[in-house]
Amino acid sequence: MDKIAFIGAGAMTEAIVKGVIKAELLPASHIWMTNHANEERLQRMHATYGVTVTRNQADLLKKTDIIILSVKPKDAEQALLSLGEAQLGKEQVVVSLMAGITTAYLESFLPAGQSVIRVMPNTSATILEAATAIAAGTHATKQQLQLVQQLFWTVGSAIEVGEESMDAVTAISGSGPAYIYYLMEALEEASFQVGLDEKIGKQLLIQTFKGAAAMMEQSELSPAQLRANITSAGGTTAAGISVLEEQNVKAAVTACVQAAAARSKEMGQAYSK
Repeated sequence: MDKIAFIGAGAMTEAIVKGVIKAELLPASHIWMTNHANEERLQRMHATYGVTVTRNQADLLKKTDIIILSVKPKDAEQALLSLGEAQLGKEQVVVSLMAGITTAYLESFLPAGQSVIRVMPNTSATILEAATAIAAGTHATKQQLQLVQQLFWTVGSAIEVGEESMDAVTAISGSGPAYIYYLMEALEEASFQVGLDEKIGKQLLIQTFKGAAAMMEQSELSPAQLRANITSAGGTTAAGISVLEEQNVKAAVTACVQAAAARSKEMGQAYSK
């Protein structure tokens, strides 16, 4: 990999830039970017990270291995039409970070045989702890897929999935941090109500989530088994879990994920040709 180019310079672009530079995957000067109109943002990215910024699309795309579309779905058509006129090489791969936009939609705007890859990271990329799913388009090569996986390992973990799984991925890992924050929000409010100091409650809550995630990562046990291991009959945990069961929280979580997946699918259908 000699050069990557970003179209769009928002928070996700910045997260990836930080990851690539920290991992020493590429020199900062080999990371190029542009955006629609925010020149101040581009100059700030250049001053902060030393990346190359430009308004010249020919320079941006010349000898670029990976072209990353880091724009909002509503701007997809404009960005793709511009790329479609750029006479990209078959060795170049277009990578989309746009939620709900299928590889088929991407391919429909680009020259026949152009390689595309769809990627769904989450906001934890900003601290280099993202869970990223990658789906290859029809013409993407194994080598291109490996390059993109290598790139996104710099901001967390990256796993290949089929295109048909991307709506589910969006619902779980894409939106998942928000569900976790929602639960943390509820636990934080409850901690105040049972008498914990705000600072102490927050500290305990953060470490509890960190510890639980680490246990799940390091153990071969399922979440259900891990839960059972700390739920003694007649104990405090059992008392709390019984309320969650009575309130049908598990069903609510399932409905939450299903709604997010359905919305992702709807977004994809809105951007179909």
